Amino acid sequence: MGRVNIAFQFEPLYLSPDQLLISKAILKSTVYTKKYRQIEASVRDIGIIEPISVAATNNKKQYILLDGHIRFEILKELGYTKIPCLLSVDDENYTYNKQINRLATIQEHYMIRRAIDQGVNEERLAKALNIDIKLIRTKVNLLNGICQEVINLLKNREISPNIFSILKKMKTLRQIECTELMLSLNNLTVTYAKALLMTTDPSQLLVLPKQTKKIENSAEVIQKIENDRANLHLQYKAIEQSYAQDTLNLVLAIGYLTKLVANTNVKNYLAKNHTDIFSGFEALIKTNSVEIS
Repeated sequence: MGRVNIAFQFEPLYLSPDQLLISKAILKSTVYTKKYRQIEASVRDIGIIEPISVAATNNKKQYILLDGHIRFEILKELGYTKIPCLLSVDDENYTYNKQINRLATIQEHYMIRRAIDQGVNEERLAKALNIDIKLIRTKVNLLNGICQEVINLLKNREISPNIFSILKKMKTLRQIECTELMLSLNNLTVTYAKALLMTTDPSQLLVLPKQTKKIENSAEVIQKIENDRANLHLQYKAIEQSYAQDTLNLVLAIGYLTKLVANTNVKNYLAKNHTDIFSGFEALIKTNSVEIS
């Protein structure tokens, strides 16, 4: 197995604001957003949990800011003279801000856990993040009862915490199966997770559903839904595996038809004797040219 390079140094650097060069300017209107105020309150009450990311420049005394521009502006505004930074050791021209859009749900859990482990109590954390303390406790206990395989599958996804509550009612193998199915269909919604829970065999559940009034033929209906879901999953996988080859075959076929119709003799013969075939060829070529453009 090849060696995996570490992207950042383990120990943070503490740099003065004038040593940092910004790689992008934030909009002036950003300071009026709820997100900005939330980060400012968090930094003011708790401090920096996640250091900002920087990269070295040719000038050994200066560093370029890769990620954390808002935190940097807030730290300057609050009068910080030394800012904790993680130095990137990745020598590729990688633009971190283009890759980071939103904080994944599991990453948020780890950040909150780290803050609590560092001695920040739940009440103070809830105030800093401007959210209800009950939600903080939900986020802290987010992964209790979730198997490691599911954590690895969802670690970079921004999803509702309620999905984890649903998965916790299932045994390990069913958790993995449902997670893989949601990912394969790109349907990471609470509604779909509940539907999967409803179609789960009781033997694969840790928490049995509450007894409700039986509906005639309900077992048969649920079994049919489960069978339809399984068949849909198999069809999706089959299409996914053959899509690339089918697309290549289509491109090659249309390329051949384009050259064929470009031949004047062939074109005139088809137009005169096989109008329907000629019209079909032209439609395919036209459709392909529209999609490419």
